[in-house]
Amino acid sequence: MISTLKKLHWLGVLMLLTGMGMLWLTPLSQQLGAMVMIACLIGLGLVLMAPYPVLLLIDWAQKQDPAANAGSDKNDRP
Repeated sequence: MISTLKKLHWLGVLMLLTGMGMLWLTPLSQQLGAMVMIACLIGLGLVLMAPYPVLLLIDWAQKQDPAANAGSDKNDRP
C-alpha cells in the first residue's frame, strides 16, 4: 500500500509542478479554459500528495516502542 501511495505522491508532485509551470511560464493562464485546467492540475496534485505523508507518520508512530513510555506516569507523581 505504501508503494502505491508513493507513486501517487510523485504523480501529484508532477501534476503540481506542471500546473505551476503552466501558470508562470505560459500566457495560457489568461484564458478561461486554461485557468480551469491549471487549477485542476494544481488541486488534484495536492490531493494526490496528501495521503502519503500521513501514512508515513502513522507507520512511524506504530513502530515506536510503547514499553519505553509505559512507566512515565508513575515517575511524574510525587
